[in-house]
Amino acid sequence: MKKTFNITAFIFLLIFLIIAAGVMTGSRWVEKIDLSIISLLQANVTETGASVISILTNIGGVEEIIIFTLAAVIILFIRKMYVAGFWFGLTVFVSPGVLVSIIKLIVDRDRPDFLRLAFESSQSFPSGHSTASAVFYGLIAVSLILLIHTLWKRVLIGILALALISFVMASRIYLGVHFPTDVLAGFSFGTASVLFSLVLYQSVRTKFQAWLSTKNIQDKSPSLFH
Repeated sequence: MKKTFNITAFIFLLIFLIIAAGVMTGSRWVEKIDLSIISLLQANVTETGASVISILTNIGGVEEIIIFTLAAVIILFIRKMYVAGFWFGLTVFVSPGVLVSIIKLIVDRDRPDFLRLAFESSQSFPSGHSTASAVFYGLIAVSLILLIHTLWKRVLIGILALALISFVMASRIYLGVHFPTDVLAGFSFGTASVLFSLVLYQSVRTKFQAWLSTKNIQDKSPSLFH
């Protein structure tokens, strides 16, 4: 299982790096992808649609994800899953938080100058909303899928998570605040982060639990790989 997760994570990371290289070098294929998807999603923009989506897109907003993450960490701590809570919070903080901010500065891509329906001041690549939603909802979904054994529940969780993440990605393009390659890169980077983080959690969980036990702290963080 760990090997499969690592290989899949490297594939998504490679996709991210290819997109990043294409954006930084101004590749023609990047422009083609961006223009074709933008024209498709912004073909039927309405004032009502823009108003509604500008609100709903915040389910993937960095600030909102931080609040959701704090709530998740508190719940895990209450359930005495200290290692899981620390791991969950650290993953969200590092990937869509610290790393995305650094990447934005390195790539330094301007926002689209097409139809702009919302205001954003930071650099465009990668999409912070897409990365944050992929990491937050992805971590929850994959963890539940690994813990739950009922097939239809696992499928339902996967579909719901993908639907949420896909909506956030599409909404950023619809609102004109991101190029399609920004959101695809954010999703790829976020997915790679989730998979690498899950492997890391499974690798260090028992060590941290043993350390906590020396402090007379019982940790109930579950094993995700069986």
